[in-house]
Amino acid sequence: MKSVSMTWLSKTDLANLNSGESVGNVTELKLYANQQKPYVSGQSIRRALFDTVARSNPERFLCSPETPCGDVANCWSCDLRGFLATEKGSSGTRRWSPVKVSPGLGQVESNIVQDLLTRHSEVEKKESEKKDSRIAHVQMTENIYRCNVVLDLANVGIVREPIIEDKKKAKKEEKEEKAKQLVKGYKTTIDIPLEEKVARTHAILDAVYHLNGFAKQARSAASLAPEIMLLAMQDTYNQRGLDVLDLNNQREISVKKLATVLKEHQLLGNKLVVGWTPEMVANEEEILQLFEEYRVPVMTVLEGILWAKEQIRDQV
Repeated sequence: MKSVSMTWLSKTDLANLNSGESVGNVTELKLYANQQKPYVSGQSIRRALFDTVARSNPERFLCSPETPCGDVANCWSCDLRGFLATEKGSSGTRRWSPVKVSPGLGQVESNIVQDLLTRHSEVEKKESEKKDSRIAHVQMTENIYRCNVVLDLANVGIVREPIIEDKKKAKKEEKEEKAKQLVKGYKTTIDIPLEEKVARTHAILDAVYHLNGFAKQARSAASLAPEIMLLAMQDTYNQRGLDVLDLNNQREISVKKLATVLKEHQLLGNKLVVGWTPEMVANEEEILQLFEEYRVPVMTVLEGILWAKEQIRDQV
């Protein structure tokens, strides 16, 4: 097994999960599709995901993203989040994250409301006898978001470095020979134990299920935790079919697109399950019938996450 692909839908109540540019005292939503639909940036989702992991495993995070320690063998932050550590006199050390996410895209056109916030203080202003009070506005909307996470299992807890060989090669324009570095292959310098790899991947799956920690939570608690989810265990890393749960404005999943993606998964030999919460999409009966036709087990989202953890434990 090389990767775990997760695409899901999450319904939110009125919220501003990820603010855009503010104008004056108005905190705006991030919008796309001709300013008709909200979205949450990939950076915001990554931050919320790793913050969720860290809340349950604080002792595993040995540094902050701003000051990475680079200890992939022991630090979950550096391994799972990736990092770029600058070094004086060199290009620095870089690690690509094995956890890939996409922006959370609002699926239906929805009305935007403007919430009025007032802040009062018992402290009087110096220049007047009036007590300090402030007014701010926050744009909010409700929507169904489609989110994706792809976990590159083969690169969790593993560091490979190039084997470099110096070879002198004369350039046509120059008489003198200069050394040129050639990459002859790669060697594995860090490879964590299997049990540790399983623990890290399980933590990501748990964090997806519990995903929270977005903006404005004190006044509008909302999350992007999955309510309908397609989980795929893949023998090849790829990011195909991540838009398969897209909705139209009638809140319907495309039957034709879903059938095509399920058929491809079947041909590739991937293992699939669906986590399902009723009354989320308009054509629910048609979609469930399609899953039955392709023999994809339908269960609750939590049961789907537990199934994926078992698959990883048995096959990684």
